[in-house]
Amino acid sequence: MIVSVFVRRLREGCSFADFLREWEADVGFGVPTRVFNAVSLEDSREVISIGFVGVTPAELEEGLAAARDSEQVRHDRIDTVIESTTLRAMPTLRSVSAPPPVSRSRRARTSRAARVKVRATRARKKKSR
Repeated sequence: MIVSVFVRRLREGCSFADFLREWEADVGFGVPTRVFNAVSLEDSREVISIGFVGVTPAELEEGLAAARDSEQVRHDRIDTVIESTTLRAMPTLRSVSAPPPVSRSRRARTSRAARVKVRATRARKKKSR
């Protein structure tokens, strides 16, 4: 899997909606792709795009060559709403980590604690009536 990372700066007066309109592919990417576009918390003009492309490096190269013209048109559109791209990277994904699952016993304790709290609240309300 290839990870595609772009950090772009929107032109003054352009919005994230403007960016998305120009960024959308006309005919899809031609390969299994999932992209997350985000706006920086520090700078609303900074857009970060992270894509996950389900291909090998060789397949990516072939796909990019086949879609060169349509991708150039798309990137020309994107250029109308961005003033710069400060990072462009396409590393190969090597590992994925996830938080450890919550054990059943911990979930049970949490649920039991929540039930006790609800019962205590109900009892206080009933007593105060």
